Amino acid sequence: MTDRPPLLPTYPEYKPSGIPWLDEIPVHWEAWRLKTVCRLAYGNTLTAEMRVDGPVPVYGSNGQIGVHSSANTNAPCIIVGRKGSFGKVNYSEEPVFAIDTAFFVDDRYTNADLRWLYYYLVWLKLDAASHDSAIPGLNRQEAYRRVGPIPPPEEQAAIARYLTHKDALIQHFLQGKQRMLDLLKQLRKSTIHYTVLGGLDPDNTPMKPSGIPWIGDIPAHWQTPRLKYLCSRSGIYGANVPAIEYQNSGIRFIRTSDITDEGWLKDSGGVFLPKERVENYLLDDGDIIISRSGTVGRSFLYQSKLHGPCAYAGYLVRFVPGPHILPEYLFQFTKTQAFQGFLRWVVVQSTIENVNARKYRNAHIPLPPLEEQAAIAEYLDDRIAKIDAAIAVTIRIIDQMRQYRKSLIHEVVTGVRDVRKAAASIPADPPLPDPPAP
Repeated sequence: MTDRPPLLPTYPEYKPSGIPWLDEIPVHWEAWRLKTVCRLAYGNTLTAEMRVDGPVPVYGSNGQIGVHSSANTNAPCIIVGRKGSFGKVNYSEEPVFAIDTAFFVDDRYTNADLRWLYYYLVWLKLDAASHDSAIPGLNRQEAYRRVGPIPPPEEQAAIARYLTHKDALIQHFLQGKQRMLDLLKQLRKSTIHYTVLGGLDPDNTPMKPSGIPWIGDIPAHWQTPRLKYLCSRSGIYGANVPAIEYQNSGIRFIRTSDITDEGWLKDSGGVFLPKERVENYLLDDGDIIISRSGTVGRSFLYQSKLHGPCAYAGYLVRFVPGPHILPEYLFQFTKTQAFQGFLRWVVVQSTIENVNARKYRNAHIPLPPLEEQAAIAEYLDDRIAKIDAAIAVTIRIIDQMRQYRKSLIHEVVTGVRDVRKAAASIPADPPLPDPPAP
């Protein structure tokens, strides 16, 4: 059994913090308002047309958005989102140009250790400090009134050193898990694509050109009919119902936003309608609905045992597979790169992307015999379930590590744990990397 590392020690003595939501702080720390710690300076106007190509990063409310020839901050600096992604905190070891959707802090606007202040602002959750209801934004005066625990300067440096070192290890771990997640998602896509378009034994199957640019070669005994000839009903638009009519019970009303890229129905955020309001739009087992606007091509296979009674919204198009194509096979085709190629081929750019029902109905489908469709669907059902299980585990690990990061920052910044000894033992070389955005 591997020994777990010992917990960081607590401080020898604590005192009441005087902060309603924080019980105690180390006895030699103080509780101060943010305005006594730093000033949030406004960024400057710099539109994309005004930028001159150069080496200086340009930061907005959500991070780096470009480059420019000159900076308006010193180095290092902290950039805090003011509009849009307000309260989001970034750190830069080099000077940047902070635009007018952001605040910034450098050595002109604080006497605190800037690395410590970065983690302090992350912990302070400034995204909750806004009274701007029309356009989400960070209210600077309200942010200044936020109270938090402030350690002496030498402990600020120790906290900054410890958290930066630990953060580098956490980010290294997360980057590895994210690469694994990306590879698993790519494996999922490629497995579906090559199986649906090539069958289960492509190396030993004679191939032929399909004649369809976005499909390419297919097994020689397959066909490529249009979708409208494979459906008993096709291209049926859903119900247009204003959001004011949504309810918390009744028939589940599926919108494009309720469907994931993988074709799952989201568990949370669903809306409902009375049956009489959508009785002409109820789905039957095996129906497939595909988004025609917004997130074009997002698809869903309806199964009553899994999903219960459902109707569908107007930006979705319904297809009822006929006797010559299995719903499971058709659904898997909508997850292929070939189907994405079809969408690129026909998409119309207006205010939003749109593929109408007629274009979907005229899409060519690579069609194997029914028994082969069944074998492909069964194989993919098993194979994709295993990949999805691995994806779910990886996502859970990533979420747990991000939660650990938040907990670590909280415990160290608030003085629950004493990192002075641990920080002193961190080797000076190699240089510590910059802390990432939260």
